[in-house]
Amino acid sequence: ANRRYIEMFGYKCTLQTDTEVITYIADYLIRRQGLSLKETASVIAAPFWSTIEGMDEKEAEEHAYLRKMYSGLLITGPFSIILGFEGGLMALNDRLKLRSMVTAEKDDKVYIASEEAAIRAMAPDAGEIYSPAGGEPVIIRVKEGAY
Repeated sequence: ANRRYIEMFGYKCTLQTDTEVITYIADYLIRRQGLSLKETASVIAAPFWSTIEGMDEKEAEEHAYLRKMYSGLLITGPFSIILGFEGGLMALNDRLKLRSMVTAEKDDKVYIASEEAAIRAMAPDAGEIYSPAGGEPVIIRVKEGAY
């Protein structure tokens, strides 16, 4: 369904993979529609209506608008993605957290993996391991000139 929806906007999905479709969805929302990374995450991994109902009025309005406006771009299956952009990256998993994702920081480095063991193998003394909630974006911005 997501592939057919995004193809309506001129994207040609040739690889037949979820990764390709998610990439095109992100491009459409960020570059063509001008959405922020946080808004894009809220479309791709939209909060449930019951969650939106519990938000303050302004936040609920914003999320309801995004859910209605871009309903065809909600990704309903399990996923965990890292999306690179000029100046950083965003990590995001599905709203039900069917795919695990954890993050950690150490000095000027950020680690993102599907499980803590992978981070500990690379950086045994990394700080606290953070496990974002389903649909919660982790946005990392790099310093100018840093890699």
